[in-house]
Amino acid sequence: MSSKSTQCLLSRTLIEQVEQLFLRAKSLNHRLLFYVAHTALGKGFVSSLLEKFCSQMCIAVVYRDVTDESTSLLLDEVKKSKVNFRELQFKDVNTLLGTTWDSLIADLTNHMSPNDIGVVVELVKGGGLVLLVGPSPEELESWKSLYHSFFVAPPFDIGQVSKRFEKRLLKKTIGRTGVVYVDANLNMAIGPAWPEPQKLEQQKVEGKIFPREIYEMCKTNDQRKTLFALENLLNKNVSMVIKADRGRGKSAVLGLALAALLKSAPWQKYLVTAPERSSVQTLFEFLQKALEALGVNFRVTKSEDSVVSLELENSVVYYRSPFVALRERADLIVVDEAAGVSLPILIGIMKRFERAVYSTTMHGYEGAGRGFSVLFLNRLKKQRTNVLEIEMKEPVRYASNDPVESWLYDVLVLDAEQPSLTRLEIKPIETLYSALNRDELFEKDELLRDLIGLYITTHYRNKPDDLAILGNSPNHEVRTLFSQEGKVIAAAHVCTEGDLSDSQLKLLEKKDLKGQLIPSMILRYYPHLKALGKLKGLRIVRIAVHAQLHNRGFGSHLLSKIEEEFKRFDWLGSSFGANHRLLSFWFKNGYYPILIGARRNPVSGEFSTVVLKPISIASQKLCVELSKEFRLRFLESLYDSYFDMDSELAWMLLSKTYGEVDVKPEFKGSQRLRLESFLKDLVIYEGASDAIRALVKAHFIASEQKRVKIEKDYERLLILKSLQGRSWEAVHRILGLTLGVKTINDLRSLYKSLIQKMCEAYLK
Repeated sequence: MSSKSTQCLLSRTLIEQVEQLFLRAKSLNHRLLFYVAHTALGKGFVSSLLEKFCSQMCIAVVYRDVTDESTSLLLDEVKKSKVNFRELQFKDVNTLLGTTWDSLIADLTNHMSPNDIGVVVELVKGGGLVLLVGPSPEELESWKSLYHSFFVAPPFDIGQVSKRFEKRLLKKTIGRTGVVYVDANLNMAIGPAWPEPQKLEQQKVEGKIFPREIYEMCKTNDQRKTLFALENLLNKNVSMVIKADRGRGKSAVLGLALAALLKSAPWQKYLVTAPERSSVQTLFEFLQKALEALGVNFRVTKSEDSVVSLELENSVVYYRSPFVALRERADLIVVDEAAGVSLPILIGIMKRFERAVYSTTMHGYEGAGRGFSVLFLNRLKKQRTNVLEIEMKEPVRYASNDPVESWLYDVLVLDAEQPSLTRLEIKPIETLYSALNRDELFEKDELLRDLIGLYITTHYRNKPDDLAILGNSPNHEVRTLFSQEGKVIAAAHVCTEGDLSDSQLKLLEKKDLKGQLIPSMILRYYPHLKALGKLKGLRIVRIAVHAQLHNRGFGSHLLSKIEEEFKRFDWLGSSFGANHRLLSFWFKNGYYPILIGARRNPVSGEFSTVVLKPISIASQKLCVELSKEFRLRFLESLYDSYFDMDSELAWMLLSKTYGEVDVKPEFKGSQRLRLESFLKDLVIYEGASDAIRALVKAHFIASEQKRVKIEKDYERLLILKSLQGRSWEAVHRILGLTLGVKTINDLRSLYKSLIQKMCEAYLK
């Protein structure tokens, strides 16, 4: 496009204003944000802007699908500008993690996903342009995109999807510092100028151990200081914690440090773990660059285009998922994005590895940084004498006070914190139960931040998309407990499920219906009990209590209030990763296990579990069968899928039963005769194990009231030996001290006495 036509689209005054913004952004190493209404496309504005100000840049252009009308118009303009660009779809944005771009153009018209916005915006370096294309404020009410179908759950339709998240985004965008809004008529609203960043002089840091070449690869003072602190790893029993917001270069400095350690330390195995394999690619990238700078030869192993290990002649750096990492042995473990790893796994890592580095994002979509600080870091300090904390504040890609980072954190509520409480003596009965008005919630910034802060402090995994689901989905709501001072101290994110028609149930048989988690899982595992999907239910998606008020009854009080409000529903339920603490909480509040996932979550190591509290008579009848079916499947799978499950967790799942079910052992062939021979000492356990297993299974299939009374730890013995098939040595190692048995022969005798007691009760 000629300079003359550019002048026609942008008045001289506006050209000068935009040019001043670009020059200021570049001089301050900040980024500039343009939000362009999609109805402005095809009029030459984007091509003019790119041609005049971005001709020398490498630009990422991201969209949902090339066939979208807005994307087609956008690409036409980008191509006319003759800039250097690369096209990518949002479904592939994770491949961009760790990369840096001069500028970004993203078409949000059909895909305004908070998760993806959070990823792509942070790819742009200082002095660059972030250009977003999307709906204008005037068309939000009538605007429907394919992305909105994500929020639809039967019996609702797309017309009932709200636009609370989008309204809030535009409200936070137009007129903001460092932001230019362009409407359909190419009118520009330019936000006020932004302040200069704090200038930091480069500090010279010389390590005592790590090579000088490694220090020279650091970009910020914080990186150099962190690298220097990481030299302490060569001391024995050091646990280090690196805390930073996103984009501070912590993964990069970990890669540099590992290269220095490979050169300096006499170790052989360096284990790296993170919630996702993609999370450690930046670490491996800088590890490779540092080794090349040191002239060290190495061999890289990849899986699905991701680096999983790097080998030297006598040492290796390798990745394992968090749960698998628990079984590994290494001289050093590095836990990147530790806030995204569940607390039980982190505690297991702490106990297993004496030398460890925990790196965590404090504010961002990678995990709950405050939860990491509140729940894990305090525990680490109590159990480890040598804990070194480091905080990194300087951004790497751009200078501090970047207006686009400020915008992103504000829009996605990435820097939310749980509310500060002035009074901790409060009792549950003194709180105010409230059904939050979501329109009001998304208009009141402080209230939304308190709510999100509560969630991200309590839960180990949170995503920006949760914000859009909470705001837009017609079947989602929020229930809270307020203190007398008006602070949110407990909150539950709930959604309605079930109430499906016959035709919707048939659709559910073919694929999962969005927003129908519990009915779809019941249909998948227990097809003959799919009638639960016809009953109206409420799923508690997430429940959180202020960290300073844990274990004081606030969560239970909130559940009781929810149950009272929704007493005309058929059932209440929830789904979560099973651990002792959570199961105890839900069981105490009258919920029963009805389903457990087939595989462990690779991050938390937990099995997803569904619990149900029946309310109506119809749901009570179904729950009797669901509870029994759960035990049948679980018992038959303990020998296989759940072979290594903690026996106390297995016992908890089997001990909470609904309804009354009486079961007699079913013996086949000579099983009963061999069981009698075992009791008479004519055959050993191994000769009658199949018959004993049939007896033990009948004991646990029966409901709690119908079982012969056996102490908890004795039942754990039955689970470990007969249901999980553990060796006598393994069982003795796990339960020997608890049961007070000194030898394996003593354990065998105790086991036999239990079987004798069960036979007397069940074989009358």
